[in-house]
Amino acid sequence: MKLIKKATVPASICDPNIVLSVKGTFDLMQDYLTEMMGVLELDGVSLRAKYGCVWVFTRNRIEIDRPLRWKDNYIAESFISSAKGAKMTVDTVLKDESGDICVYSRIEMCALDLATQRIKRIRDVGVTSDTHVETPYRELEFSRMKHEGLEPIDEIRVKSGDIDFIRHTNNVSYVRFITDTYTVDELRERPVKQIEIRYAGQTHEGDILTIRKAVSDGRELFDVVLGDTVAVECEIVRN
Repeated sequence: MKLIKKATVPASICDPNIVLSVKGTFDLMQDYLTEMMGVLELDGVSLRAKYGCVWVFTRNRIEIDRPLRWKDNYIAESFISSAKGAKMTVDTVLKDESGDICVYSRIEMCALDLATQRIKRIRDVGVTSDTHVETPYRELEFSRMKHEGLEPIDEIRVKSGDIDFIRHTNNVSYVRFITDTYTVDELRERPVKQIEIRYAGQTHEGDILTIRKAVSDGRELFDVVLGDTVAVECEIVRN
């Protein structure tokens, strides 16, 4: 099953350079994924009601082939691209009116049993590889993310607006925490071309998080830590 929607980039998710922001891109990817899963009655709220589970994002990689701007028309497609064992990937693609891919996202996720805090096999929560999987448009590999030598560059407190429906810090809030370490001019001069995030742990309202950074082989490496525990790792490539 493939969700296909036509839409226009609104001003509310654009950055000061009038381009779809990185956080806005993550917002769209998460929204289209949730809508597609909702059609299948496999969204997080449905999963919680049926199986006592929620979806946990483990990785998200986004490649920006061409930035979309305010008022650009686009076509969004979202579909399950892989479903094996305990992991599932969902691809979401934004195309221009000519059908050319502008943005490609792949989210890896698994189902967490809220009672036992154990990961369940996806077939036990209604997902089967032969029923729902579509052929992806491209091969997209996740990074191994072995980060060393990162130095603190910022500190933030998790607030109520960062919290999702299971009382954890929302995935997209981490994107904002990280991209807010850039200035407007830095993002205008060298916009984000690729970004990948690995969600390694959970944080909660009131937690004080440290953002750390290093640069290696043209990649900007980040993590978000709570004390000595890494909650998120991120790699960014800019033009």
